[in-house]
Amino acid sequence: MGTALNALKMLNYFSNARPEIGLSQFARLSGLNKATALRHLRALEEYGLIEQNPMTKSYAVGPAALRLAALRQIARPGIESARQRMQVAMQDVGESLHLSLLEKERLQTALVVETNRHSVRVSLDPSEILPINATASGLCMLSFGPSFLLDRLDQNEQVRYTDATLTDPTKIKERVAAIGQAGWANSSGSYEDGVYGYAAPIFGIDQVALGTIAIAVPEGRAGDDRLPEILTALHALSTDLTASFGGQLPDTFPTEFHPWAGGRKTRRPEK
Repeated sequence: MGTALNALKMLNYFSNARPEIGLSQFARLSGLNKATALRHLRALEEYGLIEQNPMTKSYAVGPAALRLAALRQIARPGIESARQRMQVAMQDVGESLHLSLLEKERLQTALVVETNRHSVRVSLDPSEILPINATASGLCMLSFGPSFLLDRLDQNEQVRYTDATLTDPTKIKERVAAIGQAGWANSSGSYEDGVYGYAAPIFGIDQVALGTIAIAVPEGRAGDDRLPEILTALHALSTDLTASFGGQLPDTFPTEFHPWAGGRKTRRPEK
């Protein structure tokens, strides 16, 4: 079973920025020697999860993986409903949106809707894994998601992406507690300079967040005067998408979102 899991982990290295990966690159990314990496790749290729380009010898996602993705889409009609709601919200607020779903301990981007109103906009990778400590979506998931996420903060060193990234577990937990009261989270250039994020939870039937919905705004359009508009759209999306995924809002969840001191644009690097 361990060998099979290690082989499947190789699929995580594919992304929008890396649609094809060669053997040497797989070895570097995984830390495996070439012989072991090749053995895993051949197992994935045998079952159609990857395929090799005969010209470049690099590997790409195979037909079996695409078939499974299509089956998941059929089994999760909430995704298509979410896309439609996100398109409407994008037209209303004029900014890019992304929906992320928790897969074990990873927050995986599942759906992206980019604005067509502005030439300057936040572009998002539809296959990106979001860091739990550095994004509005991640902080939101820490607050409303499974408790083990918060419990494990002390077990792993948190990566710093910018001067504004929270890495101290104590400070992260303080921020998460405030988010739990407000119902929404924000990040101010903590993952990528000049990008501001606003996120809210999408709840499952157990009233625990299974994902997040976020609005990404360039710094130049992230003024406090826009916050009421963004929060109104964010609350509606959180409520509607929870229903689309068959979930239920907790009784204590706010009936509307309000600005709070930790959610304003003001950016102060962690000391």
